[in-house]
Amino acid sequence: MSSTRLLRPNGNEEKTDSLLRKTFFGDCGLRSGWRLLLFLLLLVMFEAGLREAMVQVPLVYRILKAGQNGTISPQYELIFETALITGMFLSAAIMSKIEKRSLGEYGLPLRSAFGKLFWQGVLWGLTFECLEVLAIYTFGGFSFGNRALSGWSLPMYALGWGVGFVLVGIAEEFLFRGYVQFTLGQGIGFWPSAICISALFGAVHLRNIGEGWAGALSVMLFGIFACFTLRRTGTLWFAVGFHAATDYAETFLFSVPDSGTFASGQLLHSIFHGPAWLTGGSIGPEGSLFEFVTVILAFAIFAYLHPANAGQ
Repeated sequence: MSSTRLLRPNGNEEKTDSLLRKTFFGDCGLRSGWRLLLFLLLLVMFEAGLREAMVQVPLVYRILKAGQNGTISPQYELIFETALITGMFLSAAIMSKIEKRSLGEYGLPLRSAFGKLFWQGVLWGLTFECLEVLAIYTFGGFSFGNRALSGWSLPMYALGWGVGFVLVGIAEEFLFRGYVQFTLGQGIGFWPSAICISALFGAVHLRNIGEGWAGALSVMLFGIFACFTLRRTGTLWFAVGFHAATDYAETFLFSVPDSGTFASGQLLHSIFHGPAWLTGGSIGPEGSLFEFVTVILAFAIFAYLHPANAGQ
């Protein structure tokens, strides 16, 4: 008569299994760092496929090439940002299924799309950009020049830039302050995450041909402000509107460099003259001292109008 012994994992195997589980999983499932890595891998995969498909079209390739050389156009923004948004939302949708969340929890709920907060952001963005350029003008650093567009080209470019910069606002806000901010914030806390991601947001802009450190710092400051509006409102729609409006005002209405990039189809033959601390130089208004003043002012007014709730 033979006896059979039930095989059980020994102590070392149990410790290894426990270590692996602690490495990959926490109380809420897969740890935030691994979720973030998976999202970024999905995004890279989708973006590579989309870009490879787009560059096979000669006209699209020429438009993207011109934008990468420092001169953007409404067509460039429509193509580039649509591809980026598509890749991001596909990646986030997959992650939402894995995490059993709604896609709107990552900062852009569909029910609030282009609602009151978005239009408030647009109004704020236009107002603060006008104040900044007016300050530069008052100190002798800006001339409006003559109108550069006429006929049908004026409304076509006005509309094209409007749509293009709304896409820029959605793409950049969701990329830096959507899924990434939500997930990293769960791991290290909202404000440590916001500061790290905003620093990265500023550093990424250094890739632009005419960008500099002053512009990158102001972009970082804007990123922290956008995170602040997210914290106080619960969505990114205000930040999307603000972001879109400031880019629109700089590039089209005032026809100046935007984060070191130049554009075709601008409204004016405007001119900057004076020291870089005043005008921003090749960076544009983002490199001006007045950019820091207006963003800090926006912080103060927004904090007053949107007081913190418990836990904020």
